[in-house]
Amino acid sequence: MESNLNDKIAVVTGASHGLGEAVAAQLAQAGAHVALIARRAGPLNEVAEQIRAAGGAASAYACDVARAEQVKATAARLQTDFGKVDILVNNAGIPAPRSFAETDIADWDEVIGVNLSGVFYVTRALWGCLQRAGAAYVINISGTAGLRGGGSPAYGSAKFGMTGLNGAIAQAGKDQGIRSTILYPGGMDTGWRGAPIGVLPRRESMDPQVVAKMILHIALSPPEFVVNEAVLNPLDHPFM
Repeated sequence: MESNLNDKIAVVTGASHGLGEAVAAQLAQAGAHVALIARRAGPLNEVAEQIRAAGGAASAYACDVARAEQVKATAARLQTDFGKVDILVNNAGIPAPRSFAETDIADWDEVIGVNLSGVFYVTRALWGCLQRAGAAYVINISGTAGLRGGGSPAYGSAKFGMTGLNGAIAQAGKDQGIRSTILYPGGMDTGWRGAPIGVLPRRESMDPQVVAKMILHIALSPPEFVVNEAVLNPLDHPFM
């Protein structure tokens, strides 16, 4: 197993807060130059500045992953800036209306656009950069809704779709040294849907920094095998 990510380029989407921010910090601490992607430039630049202040290397790229043309333009910049991508963490996601009755067509299009199409857009646009890395890793962040569904048609469908997409990425990359993992994390203390942070005990809501360490561990795993999928849940909620 590699002990660090020196000379590696890592791209993290949804990096302006929550799990994405934690993953970016962990990868940078391990030595990677982290390219941060999110829609809002202000918070994204703040995260990049925090990583640099801690001694890491980070660059910020404001981009809406649901907009194919923005993704293509950002991928072109990344190719110019780095020439390769060693690690891609597809983390960007948005919540959805909780019930079928609450979900209208605009809701559906927005959630599928970010949570599923965005994963394809980014991975496809960076495919050449991943190939040039020689031994790249794509890590797709889903959620337990990708295993059990739920009341939200848009969110559950996007996460189930990500499972199929992860398999397609793995199949396409197996002869080119590109591995692909899908991660299904349960409840995390990230302020999702406006929930207060730091209220629930860790047995009920996972620390995103700890989940990020798991993602780093996967990124550092030997190239001889791939972690196809992993499910993480708080101790008090060990089942789907």
